Formats: sequence, structure tokens, C-alpha cells
Amino acid sequence: MDLLSNDWFFWLVITLLGFGIGFLFGRNNNSDLKRQNQLSKELQTAHTEMAEYKEQVNLHFADTAAAVNQLTDSYRNVHEQLAKGAQSLCDDPDTVSSLETIAGPKESTIEHQAEPAPTIRPPMDYAPSSSTKEHGTLDERYGLKPKQEATAPSAYDIPVTPTAKT
Repeated sequence: MDLLSNDWFFWLVITLLGFGIGFLFGRNNNSDLKRQNQLSKELQTAHTEMAEYKEQVNLHFADTAAAVNQLTDSYRNVHEQLAKGAQSLCDDPDTVSSLETIAGPKESTIEHQAEPAPTIRPPMDYAPSSSTKEHGTLDERYGLKPKQEATAPSAYDIPVTPTAKT
């Protein structure tokens, strides 16, 4: 039996070759795969740009902080120079003392001062009374007077009697 002479075998080989060629052609010309690769590259580029931008922002703030510190030191130096000049050149003790007060303590005295931190109490959720007879501010009886039992009748308590007409 000759396999090439059979029609069904010939058509089977042609069909398999057609599927193979169609698969290869579709794989190479797949627009979805190309689009996916393009989007992956764009995403990678965006991540790289964002990382560079974050680095630039961090450097900017570090440089700005250094410049502000330098400006503060320069201001302190100018103020100390003015205070020294006022101490040596001014005759008015009030001006000298006001400059020293405005300048505040020097850094060397700040570092050596070891004052204990003040004790901070948390806020109370109640208002304590000053004595045991009084009620606290948040007590429901606060501000109410006790009932008075035997009091003098008021004008509203006097019974009204009808008068006879003559």
C-alpha cells in the first residue's frame, strides 16, 4: 500500500503543514504580543524615571536643609557680633541687656544645662471636688440646691376665694 497515493494521507499532511505555517505566521505577526512587549518597556521606563525623580527630590531637600542650617548659623554669628559691639560700644545697659535677652543662651550653656523635664500629667476625665460635702463639676447633682421643706408661702401659694357681689 502506497501512502502517498492515498488521498486522505495527502490531505492530512497538507492540513498539518497549513496549521504549522499558520501558527508560525500568527506567532510572528501577533499584534497583542507586540503591544504587551511595548507596554512592558514603557512601564520599565516609567519606573526608572520615577526612581530618578525621587532621588532628585531627596537631594534637593538635603541641600535645602543644609542651606537653612548655614543661614541659621550666619544669622547667629551676625547677632553675636552685634551683641559684642553693643557691649563694648554702648553706654546704655538697657540696650545691652535687651540684646542678650533676645539672643538667648549660647549653645555651650544649652548643652551643659541638665534640667529635669517637667512632670506632665494626663488630662483627667472627671472634675474632683474640693471637699467631700461638695459634688464634682461633672456630678449630675452639681449646681442643684437641696429641696427646702417648710418655707413661707409665696404670693402664688395663697388660695383665691371668689367674692360675692352685692
